[in-house]
Amino acid sequence: MNSQFVIEESSIEDIKRGFSENRLTSRQLVEFYRRQIDFLNPRLQGVIEFNPDAGDEADQADSRMRSGTKIGDMDGIPVLLKDCINTKDKLKTTAGSYALLEAEVGGDATVVEKLREAGAVILGKASMSEWSQFRSGKVPSGWCARTGQGKNPYNESESPYGSSSGSAISVAANMAAVSLGTDTTGSIICPANNNSVVGFKPTVGLTSRAGIIRISARQDSVGPICRTVSDAVYVLDTIVGFDPRDRQATLEAAKFIPNGRYKQFLNKNGLAGKRLGVVRNPFSASYIPESIARSDFEDHLKTLREKGAILVDNMEIENVDLIMDWNACGSDTALLAEFKISINEYLRKLPTSPVRSLSDIIAFNKKHYLLEKTNEYGQDLFELSELTNGIGKEEQAAIEMLAELSREGFEKLMKENELDAMVSLGPRVAVVLGIGGYPGITVPAGYEEDGLPFGICFGGLKGTEPKLIEVAYGFEQATKLRRPPS
Repeated sequence: MNSQFVIEESSIEDIKRGFSENRLTSRQLVEFYRRQIDFLNPRLQGVIEFNPDAGDEADQADSRMRSGTKIGDMDGIPVLLKDCINTKDKLKTTAGSYALLEAEVGGDATVVEKLREAGAVILGKASMSEWSQFRSGKVPSGWCARTGQGKNPYNESESPYGSSSGSAISVAANMAAVSLGTDTTGSIICPANNNSVVGFKPTVGLTSRAGIIRISARQDSVGPICRTVSDAVYVLDTIVGFDPRDRQATLEAAKFIPNGRYKQFLNKNGLAGKRLGVVRNPFSASYIPESIARSDFEDHLKTLREKGAILVDNMEIENVDLIMDWNACGSDTALLAEFKISINEYLRKLPTSPVRSLSDIIAFNKKHYLLEKTNEYGQDLFELSELTNGIGKEEQAAIEMLAELSREGFEKLMKENELDAMVSLGPRVAVVLGIGGYPGITVPAGYEEDGLPFGICFGGLKGTEPKLIEVAYGFEQATKLRRPPS
């Protein structure tokens, strides 16, 4: 490798340029990330498994590039996957739990198939909040039995925040080039915010959930967690599209995919003329009035204006307090029933598994209480979910209530004010985006005195990824605030 090429913080475009100029190989990339993992992961616990075949996959990519037979935009790029995304290889897929350690999956998740078809190297599996933080309300964010507590690389005493924690930790700390996470109500946006990376949660159905251990078919989305907006868009371009294995959702969302896909919207002047609704309440309240985040957010709004955006300030989402109340808005009722349906379906399809149902997992956790810290953290959400019996009248009413809250809240705000995107400080708006299946992207926006990062989040109506990319990329290029952890 040419000594002038610096892998740390390199974007996909940087890496591809290094490949084309013969200053870098995919094998050298993999070896760099392996060294980073060996050095940092014992402390940060962002990676659950390194792929023993990653070097061979990289060699194959290098061979293709030497012979001029590059197969896609991700050729030779190492990708880390959240540990709830199936890979049919030597890696396990366990959602962070020992219950699935001996399970065998039937094939790659569809998003993994697409990555492989584009030439990506599967680097390994990222740690996560066990079972996407749906086992118990007491399980700490970033903890799973297989790795223990994941640590925020900027401030190890602070939370990595959100179930795709390892994906964000690892990219932030340069243990991976790019990663994939999954999101139900903030599991991409929240860890990206807290670990100073870009998290892109697509419209539900834009990316397939087939081969994913998911919570809710209604809400779950697979998306990229990367260091830059352009990297996130490269990954998104690769993984979107119709999938017969996730037919209903991907068929409905396929109409949103533009000709030429999404890289064409990486426009530095993308903010010009965009109408942005600024929603402060209740999201800014997560930060004390004297915080750097609150002060910097005002500066960022000035930057958005200077770059040509039209800001409509102090917007209010109708019934937002109700939406943010997990119990009152019906989210708990819907998700508890949906999780049991989803997990039982997933487990039934596995060719080999020591657990075949949610009740089996509950029994496993009781039997292996030391391994799973069951006495300490419990499994109350599992037990409540097990008590459900499909989508009955109560669950259907809750789902309809969530849909109405979305229509009369976020959608009404966007449409009546003719907004291109909504902007807010921090990640809490992810709940609003989650219940309605809307897309959102968070971009690094600064650091508190203790080093903890914060982001700025842009959200939009279903299918408005092109506008969100223009806005987020325009903001990122105007500010370039991300820095690696020291």
